[in-house]
Amino acid sequence: MFNPIMKEDQETLAKMRTLRHTLRPSERDVAEFILADPRRVTTMTITKLSKVCNCSETTITRMSKALGYQGFGALKMAIATELPQREANLFESIEPDDSLYCVAGRFFYNCIQSFNDTLNFLEARYLEEAVNILNTSSRVGCFGFGASGLVANDAQQKLLRVSIKAWSFVDPHEQISFANGLSSKDTVLCISHSGETKDILESMNVAKSNGAKIISIVGNPRSKLAECSDVFLLASSNELPFRSGSMVTRLCQLAMVDLLTLGIATNHKEDILEQFGRNQQAVYERSMDTLRER
Repeated sequence: MFNPIMKEDQETLAKMRTLRHTLRPSERDVAEFILADPRRVTTMTITKLSKVCNCSETTITRMSKALGYQGFGALKMAIATELPQREANLFESIEPDDSLYCVAGRFFYNCIQSFNDTLNFLEARYLEEAVNILNTSSRVGCFGFGASGLVANDAQQKLLRVSIKAWSFVDPHEQISFANGLSSKDTVLCISHSGETKDILESMNVAKSNGAKIISIVGNPRSKLAECSDVFLLASSNELPFRSGSMVTRLCQLAMVDLLTLGIATNHKEDILEQFGRNQQAVYERSMDTLRER
């Protein structure tokens, strides 16, 4: 079930309706298409939209800027955050007589849809900026709570594999202690689906006050955490921000962590491959020693 789109509540769409007559004809056609089915547009790339509207990508970018946005990605994100959420929780959509196979189908559909949404909302320049910040950091602290804390722990392991000095903390006191020792050479990676978790915001503010860079993985681009970050990456899922914790949300966050480490690895491919080889050899030797002891 989808919630109805109440037009009077859509700031971005209202602006588009008001200003569309001031746009050039080709730009106006794109605006009309978006207004006709805004939810569909939030899952489209600029290339796909240009083909559907029979116009150039430049036309779409120009229209977005005419409406006050940096580009199509920013416009699309603004529309998406104003649209009513899809079903808030997979568990709520399950009926008593649903077969396990039916439940599996809904679950995997949600996963695929969330991955597609995350990719569609991905801003290449934000991703590149985040990778560059991590690459040049002396230390990286990974902060998260609950389900996002599991992702923070995973982020530490992944960053260590690509030669980034990283630590993970899921306790607020440990986070603040670590944040107090940071400087402008360091970075904190904050993971929070809502982007409004009080303890994360407090730890982030301490790190920021000491000059550390802030990278966040959030599910709400208009959250306090996103607004205070030097760069944020959107991990989209069908979970409402304050009802998070689902596997789908966590998978999207984990995928974003993997994407960051892949970006780092591509810049130091030879060194990373050599380190992987040493790690595998060490694990193998340790396994053999264990077998001999038995």
